[in-house]
Amino acid sequence: MSATPLRILYDRNLALGARLFPRLGRARAIDGRALTHADLAACDLLFVRSTCRLDAALLEGTPVRFVGSGVAGTDHIDFAALRALGIPVATAPGCNAESVADFVVAALLAIGARQGRDWAGATLGIVGVGHVGTIVKRFAEEALGMKTLCCDPPRKDDGDFRARDFVSLDELLPQADVVTLHTPLNDDGPYRTRGLIAGPTARRFKPGAVLLNFARGPICDDALVAAMLTAGLLSDAAIDCWEGEPDYPAALAALAATATPHIAGHAFEGRANGTLAVYQAACDFLGVEPGPMPRFPPAKPAALTLDCAGLPDAQALRQAVRVACDIEADTARFRAAYSDDAALRRARFDALRRDYPHRRLFGATKLRLRNASPALAAKFRALGFPVTLARRAAKEARP
Repeated sequence: MSATPLRILYDRNLALGARLFPRLGRARAIDGRALTHADLAACDLLFVRSTCRLDAALLEGTPVRFVGSGVAGTDHIDFAALRALGIPVATAPGCNAESVADFVVAALLAIGARQGRDWAGATLGIVGVGHVGTIVKRFAEEALGMKTLCCDPPRKDDGDFRARDFVSLDELLPQADVVTLHTPLNDDGPYRTRGLIAGPTARRFKPGAVLLNFARGPICDDALVAAMLTAGLLSDAAIDCWEGEPDYPAALAALAATATPHIAGHAFEGRANGTLAVYQAACDFLGVEPGPMPRFPPAKPAALTLDCAGLPDAQALRQAVRVACDIEADTARFRAAYSDDAALRRARFDALRRDYPHRRLFGATKLRLRNASPALAAKFRALGFPVTLARRAAKEARP
């Protein structure tokens, strides 16, 4: 490193950013969505999230030498433009996959309670079986007792041996009780996903199916999804990603069983892993040692005792999951923040993301179960909860 400190800008929503990036130089937190070309006039290293469009209009003619995007998605990056400018860019594939999978489970359990149903034996259609979809498949089968159908044309076409049983979207939709989307946003080419759930697709869904979009907003036509809910073609939906975010339609936000401001991946581990990935990439670029990794804060609560006596498995799972990941409280905050004023609505969307309450992965909460069957304990362990089974007191154990 040179004697002159590197000038660093980083999105204030990058968890651990304030502890990591000052190690590399003079670091300042910024609002990534509001970042302009002029802001980069004195910037050597730039670290952002998906709210910042990385292209020639932003970066050309600036002193920026390295860019890190601490999220899994890449549709906000013009890779060709950055290559032409000679600016290396690092991303964080898979950093928040388990966080999103936790959110899927929370949504399914909330919708199951709302509909008075147990998902055991139901069919989950997973569209996109990469980092997130793979974990969702495991959680659904091992913890919720669901059958799964998988659709991922790029992997199938690549000859991935694990994809030999994959089906097409046209095959999946009529069979799936729940359809969950986990694809990247592709605007063109043979694997275009923009508008994947739009137009004629509506007629292919199984009547009364549930739709989950925790991928990217433009994959769905939000007006169509709202119309399908109104007409009863879908029985429920869980929407975390919106077609025009940070703006979003009032109708779909009100109709969906759960509606949240693109926070499925915002468990602390998901955000921190993204920051760590781009920080380490920057260290490699600069030829410096990363230094010790910061400790993660404890979960709140760090431990939970649950008495499962008389509870169906789905209800017991929901009680613990809701403590660790309260998607219903997230939905209530989102709906309460709605405004008819579009500018205020967009600002509140970003504020909810920026000020999102501390959430940890399921595995950060130690779970002590009372009166739980071995099968139920196995379901909790499948979701990642560290489980111990409480022993009955001696006087309770005596006949």
